[in-house]
Amino acid sequence: MPVTIQQIGKPTDGQTIGQWVKEVTIRVAETALREEVGKGFDNQPVVVTDGMPRRHYDQVKPFGRIEFIRRPQMAEAVLWALDMLRKRSPVRTGRYAQSHVVLLNKVEISGDLRAALQSVKETDRVQIVNPQPYAKKIEGRRSRSKGRGAAKTKTAAVPGLSRQAPRGVYERVVLPMLVQRYGRSMFFDFKYVKLDTGVKVKGWQGGGGARKRILRDHVYPSLHFFIKPTGLPN
Repeated sequence: MPVTIQQIGKPTDGQTIGQWVKEVTIRVAETALREEVGKGFDNQPVVVTDGMPRRHYDQVKPFGRIEFIRRPQMAEAVLWALDMLRKRSPVRTGRYAQSHVVLLNKVEISGDLRAALQSVKETDRVQIVNPQPYAKKIEGRRSRSKGRGAAKTKTAAVPGLSRQAPRGVYERVVLPMLVQRYGRSMFFDFKYVKLDTGVKVKGWQGGGGARKRILRDHVYPSLHFFIKPTGLPN
């Protein structure tokens, strides 16, 4: 449960009372955090001030709200996402559902995932990727904007390869679920990434008369996980 401080006192003398309430709110928040940390609460929680994650609590408005949210462990978020990816995967042979892998600094983690992710630092790069050559086709494509100003148009979404997952699995399905569940304390991103698989595909390079077809590295769908700063002083 988060530690929450909200609306202490009532205004009776305009800005002076407002400033007094702000100072009291900050003192009470600091005291409450120290007490909760003594009981085992996260000693570097994410600060949410007036609804804004990572805004320092000394910027709280008079009669505002301060929350201290326990940081989810990287292992918790990654393992939850991995489970969702497997559950939302289309199943024909089962190969795709079993191929989601976790990378730490571009190296696949083997063995105990939870143990390997326990000591992840803010600078570490954590990804889940599916290296199957048809994984990109399973994603399809969400609608996109083209052009600028009055000429701006929106392209239609492209369904994924499988009827079991017409909106794909990574970008349009599991990524929003991650943001909803952990978005106040972690960052997430979807990207197509290159892997050292040696698979090449034909693609276009350049524009106009110089546009030509070339062979280039195949790319694969991936989710990226980042730890948000706590918003607390070091």
